[in-house]
Amino acid sequence: MKSTEHWLVHDHTQIEDLLRHCCEEAEIYDWWALERYLTEFIGQLRYHVAQEEEVLYPAYDARRAPEHMFTDDLYEDHNRIIDTIRKIHRLVEAQQKEGLVELFKELVDIMFEHNQREEHVFLPFASHLLCEDRDELSEKLDNFALSKKSRVWGV
Repeated sequence: MKSTEHWLVHDHTQIEDLLRHCCEEAEIYDWWALERYLTEFIGQLRYHVAQEEEVLYPAYDARRAPEHMFTDDLYEDHNRIIDTIRKIHRLVEAQQKEGLVELFKELVDIMFEHNQREEHVFLPFASHLLCEDRDELSEKLDNFALSKKSRVWGV
């Protein structure tokens, strides 16, 4: 049986590593490397967020009782993350140094807080709540593809 407590946590590690590379390149204004890492970071994060918003969160919301944790804060985190990425993307496209490092620091903080909430609160709880659906959800996550209903990021 697959563990549900670790759904998508490996993605967090990979995405955080790409973000670390982006921050390093932003600090020295290596625009070529930064664009490369930022493009990969955005692509992986876009896929990850879509998996959560289109598979995992709706499955959880369908089963949760009124007193259980709401996913509203997790969706709002996604909004803040995407908004910050849009700002970063605009600065990188214009090769504008002013405010870039600060925006990356803000993004790191938002993502750290979000990932902690998911990994230590949401996913352990969702694991128990969605235990009966584990195999079906794992298959949906494994075979997931972005679609027209996936959120548009504008980057």
